[in-house]
Amino acid sequence: MKKTLITILLLTFLASASMAWPFKKQPTPQPTPVVVATPTPKPTIQDGRDLAKGIVSELKTAKEENTKLKTSLDKAIEQTEQAESKTLEVQKSADSLKEWGMIQQAEAQKFMDKYNNAVKRYHRLKMIAALIAAAAGVLLGLQFMNLVPPPYNLGVPVGAAALFGSLVWFFL
Repeated sequence: MKKTLITILLLTFLASASMAWPFKKQPTPQPTPVVVATPTPKPTIQDGRDLAKGIVSELKTAKEENTKLKTSLDKAIEQTEQAESKTLEVQKSADSLKEWGMIQQAEAQKFMDKYNNAVKRYHRLKMIAALIAAAAGVLLGLQFMNLVPPPYNLGVPVGAAALFGSLVWFFL
């Protein structure tokens, strides 16, 4: 443990001492560029004429570009007007479609109410028919009750009622 600690301290000391070594290589200085002023020539009449011609040609091209931009702006305005009119048409058709959908939903709701009422009536009538069939089964079972031995003879009307009622229930 002591040897390891001494080794670590020695390496740390050597590493920090190597950074402070006085005989390091010094960077070489880089030359800095010097700005040289060039004398500007005095303007002449010919230079003024050339400058005026350049300005005139730039003015002509600017006018041409301006007319092109005006025409493209007019086209863009016309296209936006057409797009606005088409947007209004689409909005109107969307509103009419929305109204149609609301009407269809109302009609579907009315139909579903009628259908649900009809289903309720159907099940009610089905139950009445099954009860009538069960009563007929009891009466028929009472007729055939004397053919079955005494402990089982009470089950004949009950079984006939269950059989007739279930047949009517399942087949309706």
